Amino acid sequence: MKPHLSPSVTASTASPQSPAWLATLQARLTPKPVQERATDGRLYTLLAVIAVVCAAFTLLYPSTPTYDPWSWIVWGREIIHFDLVTTDGPSWKPLTVIFTTLFAPFGSIAPDLWLVVGRAGAFMAVFLAFRLAWRLTGGSLPARAIAGVIAAMALFISSQFIRNMTLGNSEGLLVAFTLWGIERHLDGKYRQAFFLGFLSALLRPEIWPFLGLYGLWLMLIDRDRRTLILVLTCGVLIPVLWLLPEYWGSGNFWRAADRAQQPSPNSPAFAEHPAWQVIKNTWPLMLTPVKAAAAFALVVACWQWVKHRRDLAVISVFGLAVLWIGLIALMTEAGFSGNPRYIILGTTLIAVVGGVGFGRAVDIAGAVVSRIGNDGNRNWLALGTGVLACVVLLGATYHWAGPRFRSFGNLDRALRYQAELRIDLSDALDKVGGGERFASCGTMATGTYQVPMVAWYVHRHTQDVGLDVLPGRGSAVASRSTGAAPWAPPGPFPAGYERLVMQRTTHLYSTCPAPGA
Repeated sequence: MKPHLSPSVTASTASPQSPAWLATLQARLTPKPVQERATDGRLYTLLAVIAVVCAAFTLLYPSTPTYDPWSWIVWGREIIHFDLVTTDGPSWKPLTVIFTTLFAPFGSIAPDLWLVVGRAGAFMAVFLAFRLAWRLTGGSLPARAIAGVIAAMALFISSQFIRNMTLGNSEGLLVAFTLWGIERHLDGKYRQAFFLGFLSALLRPEIWPFLGLYGLWLMLIDRDRRTLILVLTCGVLIPVLWLLPEYWGSGNFWRAADRAQQPSPNSPAFAEHPAWQVIKNTWPLMLTPVKAAAAFALVVACWQWVKHRRDLAVISVFGLAVLWIGLIALMTEAGFSGNPRYIILGTTLIAVVGGVGFGRAVDIAGAVVSRIGNDGNRNWLALGTGVLACVVLLGATYHWAGPRFRSFGNLDRALRYQAELRIDLSDALDKVGGGERFASCGTMATGTYQVPMVAWYVHRHTQDVGLDVLPGRGSAVASRSTGAAPWAPPGPFPAGYERLVMQRTTHLYSTCPAPGA
């Protein structure tokens, strides 16, 4: 499917003032118009509203952010108090902190507001995976339907997607903005596509080279002044929003990059061949039938391109997936962490192409069977065969998808436990007069994975919450990061510390007496 041209692109490409070589290059790079209406932009607005509503309803489920989002939430509060400190914690992400800064004035509900945004991104990602697979497949309604269902399902049950999105990580937003950008490109709305890419670039720096190339292409085919202003403005804002806040908060422009090169002990960066380890880790994240269907869709698309100059979009989406995974692998080879979360954009694009492969198989089956009928029943044969193929393919996929659906029970228990950590901490602090009073006793300590959450509730910088319980005046929050994890910080504590509160997952210790003691 090739996008039609927007009016500004058509006019600028045909400019008589362009040099002959530039006009020739523009003509070769500019997609040819097709007789197809662009998608009404209100559809995407409707999907976004539905995603936000769905995300808001998920707060009825016990909810909490995880480590990185808690840090962004703390930083948002620090920004509105002009007291940003980023020396500790995860890498800086401009777009996430823009949101948490806007939410900071709402006080105690700021974490939940961020969860709505992060989860809305995840819902939008699933919606757009369905829609893009539907769109790229074309053909009959059954073919489009199964393509969309397979793509959305493959994303939904992909390893750790639900866990990461429920805990407020930003990859759902990254996938949503990227798929939305691809959609707008196919609609011929290139400036909108670029802006959506810009939003993605405020979430992950790996987007930068892709966005830079797209911006150069856009300026070349569309010499409209608005395009130039958009590309240059976004090009300036990206380093400004990534680097200047880090310098304010840590005194180091490159603190985020330095932090990203301090991977956790289980990172593939420590493997003998980190890039290859990333590829091996990525392979099982995708269902086997989806990978096979993606390969089938790629073969069909290449054949269509050679014979009829069609299906370039399918080839391009697959190529973007491979490039993304390859880039993450190369960066891991260079010492970055290679977290499986970073791969999710690539696996989502493969899921979309895999959905297209399922849809094309349905259409091919319908076309083959319809040849045996006469003109009167040919369409019914094709439709019936397509529906039957849908059922067969979905049934066959369950062999691989079933175990992942069944694992949701364990995931539910793990997510509820994480929410209990937040609930227990809040309740425990209420029993000792609140977080600020508890922290006023002296030094503060807690377990490694609870630092930013504790910092939020006791109104401290994350760097002011240590991991070791020090002698002298102080307080400590001891908890178990999972049901099977040991208590951290571990006891026994120095002389003078007494346990003030004992909750299910969280104990409070202090050298200062509890109120009323």
